[in-house]
Amino acid sequence: MKLEGRASFALIWLIAFTFGLLVTNISHTAPLDLKTVEFAYLFDEGKGSVAKDISENGRDGDISGAKYTKGVFGTCLDYDGKDDNLVVTGYAGIGGTDPRTTVFWFKAGDTREHSWVKWGPNLTGEKYYVRAHLRGGGCNLRIEVAGGQNYGGDEVCDEEWHHMAVVFPKGSDAVKDHDLYVDGKLQTKEGTDQAMDTNDEAQEVTMGDFLAHHQFMFGLFDEVAIFNVDLTEDQIKAIMNNGLQAALGVDPQGKLATTWGMLKTY
Repeated sequence: MKLEGRASFALIWLIAFTFGLLVTNISHTAPLDLKTVEFAYLFDEGKGSVAKDISENGRDGDISGAKYTKGVFGTCLDYDGKDDNLVVTGYAGIGGTDPRTTVFWFKAGDTREHSWVKWGPNLTGEKYYVRAHLRGGGCNLRIEVAGGQNYGGDEVCDEEWHHMAVVFPKGSDAVKDHDLYVDGKLQTKEGTDQAMDTNDEAQEVTMGDFLAHHQFMFGLFDEVAIFNVDLTEDQIKAIMNNGLQAALGVDPQGKLATTWGMLKTY
């Protein structure tokens, strides 16, 4: 009986300790403001041709060709590099020089000028294009507008998962004002500067299809979102480590998945 009592006490203590860690972790992982999210896709549907938007805006995406497979968090989209695409139906991005942040996970299938996230026409200053920058036998994260570009130095085409974030801070007006992050690390800035006036009417946000002479995305793509604010480094790392669902405090299924997701690290 004494042994049983001790075992019961140990179990109760373990549960209380775990719950305490959970509460402490939640208190240090405040959800981001949902009103700052333009759209966010988890790609956890696992089937079908619709990417469900977990933001308050209901901007579901139209998937063309890409298949589902295991991702960083749940499932993700697998692009074949030939003709797969994703279009945010009826949404043409953030315009002018308004602040913005684009985040996503990617695992390259090869080294190429992967087309990740883009909108706007191919006109000076109006295009907004997040893609891969080729350098020797590898590639880097790059943001460009027609006439200018800004790219970092860390390798992202090594067939490993990488979290990427492109931040355009409030009050900025040119492409080299962007801050680029790879796996939570701030990148150096290279390229040619160009004033920006992003067109948010001409083209819906597209993920996968190439623009001009570049190439289709080839690889695995997960947890993509666009925010209408310039996220901080800590916020970007929270998204990277905990996933969009936990960082946004969203629980589409009405379960404890979001709360427990805050404990997950990559």
